[in-house]
Amino acid sequence: MAYIKDIHKKGLPIITIMLAALVTLSPFAIDSYLAAMPLMATYFNVKFSLVELTITVYFLGFALGNFFGGPLSDSFGRKNITLIGVALYGISSLIITECISIEQIIFFRVLQAFGGGFATVTSNVYIRDWFKGKQVAKLITVVSMMMMLAPLFAPVIGAVLIKLIGWKGVFYFMFGFALLLFIAFLILIPESRDKLLITKSIKTSQFLDKYKVFFSDKLSVTTLFAVSFSMSGMYIFLTGASFIYIEYFGISQEKFPLLFGSNIILNIILSFLNTQLLKKYKPMQLLRVGLILQLLAGIVLFLAVREETPMFWAVFIGIVVFVGSLGLIFGNGTAVILNHNPKVAGSANAAIGIMRFVLSFIIGSIIALFHAKNLIPLGTAMFMCTLIGNILFAGAFKKYKVMDLSSVNM
Repeated sequence: MAYIKDIHKKGLPIITIMLAALVTLSPFAIDSYLAAMPLMATYFNVKFSLVELTITVYFLGFALGNFFGGPLSDSFGRKNITLIGVALYGISSLIITECISIEQIIFFRVLQAFGGGFATVTSNVYIRDWFKGKQVAKLITVVSMMMMLAPLFAPVIGAVLIKLIGWKGVFYFMFGFALLLFIAFLILIPESRDKLLITKSIKTSQFLDKYKVFFSDKLSVTTLFAVSFSMSGMYIFLTGASFIYIEYFGISQEKFPLLFGSNIILNIILSFLNTQLLKKYKPMQLLRVGLILQLLAGIVLFLAVREETPMFWAVFIGIVVFVGSLGLIFGNGTAVILNHNPKVAGSANAAIGIMRFVLSFIIGSIIALFHAKNLIPLGTAMFMCTLIGNILFAGAFKKYKVMDLSSVNM
């Protein structure tokens, strides 16, 4: 392991927990208020599909935050960008509680998401700065596994706050969490970027050149799209989760967190299994397995939603396996891409966030705007995402196999 001195001082467990807490910003921003969406539609007297846009615009804002945060973290340091992003996320959360229309909420959700993307884009790059090779995949998986605890508890926290305070309570919670995270990062987390590489200045040409270097590599771009389409399927589910379970199947708000949490439990199990399998297998091999598993789940969903009366358990199991398979996909996919682009790790990691959230925004918005009373659009979109992801990576996998993997630490 390539530790830096500050790692010894602060302790790897603290570093891991803090990075995991950082990447929970978005799960809390999305999952904690899913059950409140029907109430918000009633509160603002708008169609449910309009409230769903508060989810999809978050994807857009997050992508923009990633776009700017990645390259800027290369020039100004990871810690500065993290603190600015967390602050913007927290302030926007507080302002949302004072909004008087759904349009205002949509606007500030974009700002909240921008802050979230601006901050969390640095998480994996901290790891890439401090470690290399398989350790990158292992630690990203560990952080992702800890991160997945947020979607497990977020709906429960949201349900309690909604019952006690109303939908605004969820955003008070986000503000409080951001405030604590800002203070903790300010005190506990060291800068990971080499001081010689922190120029504290960046020109437009330099900004774009960092992305140009990454996107000029066809293998990296193919892998990026494969992982992004795979991840997009999960965010499509998040957009329609409350509709699927609460509106369509008539599940109560109290039971919603239990069903939602099932996806996370399998994800955590597979994430833990992934850390063990990495001792024997390469990240790209495990990524391939995860994509195939997700494709099988996508096929189940594709067929289940086309039944005259979709069976709840068929849809539920398909979703659980689909989302759970990301325990083998996200950490390994990110590691493959970052290890292949060590000189522009910040921009490469930003590209991962940008692509998957832009795709999620586009597909999710289309589904929300043309809201259907059945599950066919959601099931079909999730299936198509994993199908495209598998097709793309099938070609990339052949190229990785003929490469000298030891020389690129795949």
